[in-house]
Amino acid sequence: MNASMIPLPCKVCGGSTFSHHDVLWGDLIAQWGLSSREVDYINVQQGTACTGCGSNVRSIALADALLRWTRATTTLQEWVHTPVARRCDVLEINEAGSLTGTLSALPGHRLVRYPEYDMMALPFEDRSFDVVLHSDTLEHVPDLMKGLRECRRVLRPGGACLFTVPVVVGRLTRGRKGLPLSVHGSEGCIDTALTVHTEFGADVWCQVLESGFDECRIVPYRYPAGIALIAEVAESRPVTGGQW
Repeated sequence: MNASMIPLPCKVCGGSTFSHHDVLWGDLIAQWGLSSREVDYINVQQGTACTGCGSNVRSIALADALLRWTRATTTLQEWVHTPVARRCDVLEINEAGSLTGTLSALPGHRLVRYPEYDMMALPFEDRSFDVVLHSDTLEHVPDLMKGLRECRRVLRPGGACLFTVPVVVGRLTRGRKGLPLSVHGSEGCIDTALTVHTEFGADVWCQVLESGFDECRIVPYRYPAGIALIAEVAESRPVTGGQW
């Protein structure tokens, strides 16, 4: 592991010590066509974790995005007890790494699991949540644009969808239709729910804007290993004298 990729401090608990183990295996590396550099930073993304709270780099990046979006200066574990946090209605789609235990302290937290809850047809009314949050889930959704549009539909004005996907920063996004089956999880996994439909690249922000979000922000936590995205819905603005 490249020492420059070691993330300090942890945005979840504030910890400063980390452990690491490689998570990629040969078949997956070959399916993606990853270079040695890409293998290194994806292993850090998934396999480097805070020894205090157990959060890996992708989870910490997502926590960092939530804290930045709310302009918080605390750790996530501290933030969930603030008045601002306790007013938020948060939809978490699949456990966002290790963050679920912390987010569950929020009165307005709701956890659902994909594919039991179809991300392309969420069973919630329009404008039900302030935050939609998911981590390394969108790549498993057959129609990623439908998934993003559904996230936007259930958000209130001023809300945001915060998410991570595995991003190979030196290439563009591609679908895997017509390519050999690729399954995340662990070597030998055959769970079809973990089938990869999209491999995301440096243009991941394009899909966010094309799905109807008003703004996309990229949050780097030890780039390129940790990247999270903030997809925002604009605030409603009152009309005054016929002008915005």
